[in-house]
Amino acid sequence: MNNEKIHIKEKIGYGLGDTASNLFFQSFMLFLLYFYTDVFGIPAAAAGTMFLVTRIWDSVNDPLMGILSDRTSTKWGKFRPYILWLAIPFGIIGVLTFTTPDWSVSSKIVYAYITYTLMMMVYTAINIPYSALMGVVSSNPIQRTSFSQYRFIFAFAGAFIVQGITLPLVQQFGGNDSSVVTVEQVNQQIVIHEQGTGASKIEMKVSVADADPIEKNLSLCVLTPEMFAEADTTGGVLMLKEGFGQKTIALSDHFEEGDLSTTPLELNVLNERKGFMWAMIVMATLAVTMFIITFVTTKERVQPSEEQKSSLKEDVKDLVANKPWWILFVLGVFTLSYVSVRNGAIMYYFKYYVGNDTLASGFMIAGTVATIASIALTEWLSKTFGKKKAYIYSMILTTILTVAFFFVGKEDIITMFVLQILISFVFGPTAPLVFAMYTDAADYSEWKTGRRATGLVMSASTMAQKFGWTIGGALAGWLLAAFGFKANVEQAEGALTGIQLMMSLIPAVGSALAAIFMVFYKLDDKFLNQVEKDLKQRRIDHSC
Repeated sequence: MNNEKIHIKEKIGYGLGDTASNLFFQSFMLFLLYFYTDVFGIPAAAAGTMFLVTRIWDSVNDPLMGILSDRTSTKWGKFRPYILWLAIPFGIIGVLTFTTPDWSVSSKIVYAYITYTLMMMVYTAINIPYSALMGVVSSNPIQRTSFSQYRFIFAFAGAFIVQGITLPLVQQFGGNDSSVVTVEQVNQQIVIHEQGTGASKIEMKVSVADADPIEKNLSLCVLTPEMFAEADTTGGVLMLKEGFGQKTIALSDHFEEGDLSTTPLELNVLNERKGFMWAMIVMATLAVTMFIITFVTTKERVQPSEEQKSSLKEDVKDLVANKPWWILFVLGVFTLSYVSVRNGAIMYYFKYYVGNDTLASGFMIAGTVATIASIALTEWLSKTFGKKKAYIYSMILTTILTVAFFFVGKEDIITMFVLQILISFVFGPTAPLVFAMYTDAADYSEWKTGRRATGLVMSASTMAQKFGWTIGGALAGWLLAAFGFKANVEQAEGALTGIQLMMSLIPAVGSALAAIFMVFYKLDDKFLNQVEKDLKQRRIDHSC
């Protein structure tokens, strides 16, 4: 076994690259569908279809990027240059994806198609080489598993950042934006007039001066012109679905006592459009910085044999014949479908089912902390059970706990958080285990055929992610529409049940199928140790 030592600084530097990627990847997983439906004003079904169309193309071009990077040769290596060259375009296009021009619905959909397609293309162009880099930092499978462990600890650190600061940043940058509404108080009425379509939420505190002061909050959701509906304000919430235009609220309908003609008002307008754009500017700045650190701190140590001739036909032929690659690809699709549907439903679950969307960030963070803690056990799990068994056991437990989530009532907040922590803890190691297996599949291909195409083999990792993300993202939008979801109005019982299903039984199907497919994976640790020895000897022989 190769006992090569690599300094922890390089592993941390490599890990920061996935933090950078996840600042946007997690933003898309957690907030993009919500952003499109509840902030930008795109119908849920249209958003689901857009995810399907754009991500299918994006998934298909992953192997093309793998082929290109395999044939790149610079003084910096094959894969590292792309991290440097594409860091800034990655940040710029990420911000544009969350920028919302005040156009018609059809024009918004076109804009979303263009910006999201460009974002996924630049994500592919930087993430395929980044993933392939893990296959050439060392020839030692244990070292690569260590790199994978660091990668996913830092990946979920990116998720932690997104979950912890995105909504507070939206509030910070989009709060108290008086430019999008005007408020006039006339006698016992408040007249609110929307300027453009920027206001997402208006919180109004009305203090009535009398012997027994009364305070009441009226929360007004303001969105796009196609969403008008008024709900009972008894609970302090008035749902609208048509932009205000001009909306008159009679205070006497809500307060029985006091002279309301001079009632003082405290008004807070949250412009989520502005807030999300500036939040993504912060994320982009962090991502660009981290990608550059990854470029500076990493090295490419494993090179194809000098006798290997470049042949696209042979590379593709080898890939198609690589059975472990196909198994990893399929279970990757199931895994990301699980993640995409469930994570995409979190904002809707807390906003509409629980009735308190401020809990969403804490819920996400609790899961991410548990995930990071469990990922730290990946190397131990790999050595104790082997990567294959560790993955299967994790997925079985994930499925059982996810099914249990369906039976949680809307008032059972503690149970929700406990289950989220347990699900995240048992699910966490699966990602680094699978990515380490992809590097094993690259070794297996070289051992079997005498040819190495790391970029093409590793492109399967992100291609599987994207197919799973495609299926899960499209399903999320379509399911919301099928269950009768309507943005920013009180949901019918069927829609609430559907949102529950999207947090539990529906994604559990994906995790169960992933566990089943892993049974057919044949590259165990004993076999891989022999593969490493054989490849090492071949390289020595070729160098003589």
